[in-house]
This record gives sequence, structure tokens and C-alpha cells, in this order.
Amino acid sequence: MIVGIGEIAAFCAAAVWAFSTLLYKRFSHHLNPLELNVAKGVIASALMGAVLLFTWDSQLPSSYISWGWLIASGIVGIAIGDSAYFAALRNIGPARTLVIESLAPAIAGLLNIALLSVYLSATAWLGIVVTTIGVVIAVKPSQKLPELDKETYRKGVLFALGAATCQAAGMVLSKGALNNDDISSLWAAIIRLAAGTLVVAMIVATIKHSSLTRAITLKGIEGKAWLFAAVFFGTFIGLWLQLISVNNTDPAVAQTIFSAAPLMVMTMSLIRKEHVTRAMLLGGVTALVGIVLLLKG
Repeated sequence: MIVGIGEIAAFCAAAVWAFSTLLYKRFSHHLNPLELNVAKGVIASALMGAVLLFTWDSQLPSSYISWGWLIASGIVGIAIGDSAYFAALRNIGPARTLVIESLAPAIAGLLNIALLSVYLSATAWLGIVVTTIGVVIAVKPSQKLPELDKETYRKGVLFALGAATCQAAGMVLSKGALNNDDISSLWAAIIRLAAGTLVVAMIVATIKHSSLTRAITLKGIEGKAWLFAAVFFGTFIGLWLQLISVNNTDPAVAQTIFSAAPLMVMTMSLIRKEHVTRAMLLGGVTALVGIVLLLKG
């Protein structure tokens, strides 16, 4: 089993993302998904910009192609993917959302072949398949959760599947830029984030039931410190770690390791004495077995 800096960064990204997911859940009913996406994008972009100024990092993209890959990655992965993710959180909660997103590795592997002509080994694909089986087990509706009606559950699953697809595509597009140019992970992260946030902000500004001012100023929103903590760990640190991971390993491998996040969320939920079904636990453990197989491949 080979575990390098890319794999370690992916595990760390999964950990901070799992933690921040529980915090983001607190705000999914105070801000709509688009507003929450803008809020976290503005805060995280400011943090990344401050670090770039402090470190005098000059490894920004040198070609229009690299800029194009990263901007496309931000629009697909952050503008669309993260908005769908927050909508899924709002409908079905963090544990189910992250488990469904375990489908992202298989999607990333297929996009890797289609866009970058990169192929994984048979063992690695077996790991992805096992992870996907874990997802199927985990997302099966349980009669023990009557608070979720069928319509809400269906919407939440569709949003989570959309988030998985877009976020996987975002990772592969980022890899295309990193392969094409010598770019620092932080510059790649802030370009992706800024592009995605700008697109979402433009959408929020044109939708009647959304408020760009509320998303930026957070006026009337309680617990801003918790939101800042979620953005700091989940978006600022998490996105940076994701790009470090993608820069040092295959996107499908990185995305599969990110799928360890549901196990971490479930562990946190158990500690907090929240209800976690047997299907969710079994699916999470199965997904972990898939990750081990992938690393062996």
C-alpha cells in the first residue's frame, strides 16, 4: 500500500470537511444554498488572498489554458457542485449527503479517462466499485427516519448525486490545469473558488428569493463565529488540501479518499448521540474497504 503526500492530504481534507459539514448544517436553514455558497466563498477567498500576500506566492498560471481549466473547475465544482451539496444538506442531512457523495470516485475515474486519458488499475477500479456498493447500501431509505417524506428524500438524493458529479468533474478539471502548468496549490484553490463564487453571486443577485447583501454581510444571522469556523476548516483549509492532494495523486484516488468523510461524520454523530442507522454504518464500512483496495491498486 503506497501512501504519499497526495493521499495524506486527501485524508486530512476528508477529516476537516466532515467536521465542517456538521457546522454548515446549522446554517442550511438560515441561508438558502446559493446564499451559503456565496458567504463561504467570500470569506474563504479573503483568507486565501491574505495568505498569498503574506507568503508572496508567485506560482500563478502562466497560460490561458490553465486559467481556463481552473475557471471551468470552479464553475462546475464550486458554483454548481457546492450549491447542490448545500441543498442536499438542507433536505437529507450531513450523513446521507456525504455517503451519497461516495459515488464521486467512480465518476472521477470515468472523467479521468475521458478528459485526461488516465487509466486506473483493475484493483483500483475494484475499490471504486466496492465504495459504490457501500453507497447503495447506505442510501436505502429507512422506516426508522419518518421525519423525511418521500419527496424531500428524493430531492435530497438528486441534489447529492448532482453534487458528487460536479465535484468529481471539478477535481479532474483542476488536475488538467496542474498537469499543464507549474501552479501552487493555493493559487489553484483561490482561482477555482473565486470563479465559482462570482458565478453564484451573479445568480443570487438576479433571483428574487435570494439576497446577495445578506449572503455577504450575514446581517441577522446568528452564530457567525460557527459559520466562520466551518468556512475556515471546510473551505479554506479543506479546498487547499484537496488541491494539494490532486496535485500529487490521481483525482479518482483523491476523490475516493475524500469519501472517508461519511465515516467521520457518523463517528461524530455517534459521539453526539444522534441516530445513525445500521444501513448507514454498513455502507460506510463497505466504502472504507473500497478505499483500502484503491490504495493497494
